[in-house]
Amino acid sequence: MPMSQKLTRRGFLAFVILIGLCAATATAQAAIPTEVQVLFIGNSLTYVNDLPKMVLELAQAGKQPPLRYQQQTPGGCTLEKHWNDGKALAKIQSRKWDFVVLQDYSSAPLLNRDSMFDYGKKFDAEIKKQGAKTLLYMTWALQNKPGNQAAISKAYLDLSKDLKAEIAPVGKAWEAALLADKKLVLHQGDKKHPTATGTYLAACVFYATIYGISPEGLPGSVAKLTDEEARPLQVIAWKVVQETGK
Repeated sequence: MPMSQKLTRRGFLAFVILIGLCAATATAQAAIPTEVQVLFIGNSLTYVNDLPKMVLELAQAGKQPPLRYQQQTPGGCTLEKHWNDGKALAKIQSRKWDFVVLQDYSSAPLLNRDSMFDYGKKFDAEIKKQGAKTLLYMTWALQNKPGNQAAISKAYLDLSKDLKAEIAPVGKAWEAALLADKKLVLHQGDKKHPTATGTYLAACVFYATIYGISPEGLPGSVAKLTDEEARPLQVIAWKVVQETGK
């Protein structure tokens, strides 16, 4: 083969390889989301201390794709009330989401499990129509009734299996943290709502669930905690998320 033809052929092959590399790079870049779109549906267990904002701040500190969120979280709302009200459904249908978080009333897993499952399934169907993932927010037991956590956890885990949905096991993380440190205060004086520390632990669980990485090393300052105070909460959050996902 003449030298000129060899050079031409080599040039062509180099061009093909270059195009392939560019395409592969573009595909890899496209696979990395620039933002994570999340809709939170729940009640005061979500809005007290502004859980969504805390997750956003952790994402910023961890240099993760920014969390862009909206919420529908009026106090005392159950999933049934959310469904009948129609506002949550309208928000689900209003745009493209990556995750839609569902959080029922604190006692629903114990006293209204059937309703929780019925309306969880209805919301899940609408969420999937939008091409989004349902993310269940497992809540915690009242401070004076820690024994209820097993039933709460089971209800959310059973629903996640039924829906093939993801779960943020906040209640299990609270349970583990309280067992590890008897002096830890996660509940407010009403024995129900979270302190800033309780919300921080919940935010670490959501961060680990949404981004799939450990929150260890992130600052505690978003909840006015020292990094030393935050570190064991981060470790527990990551461990519980990993164990629950198996």
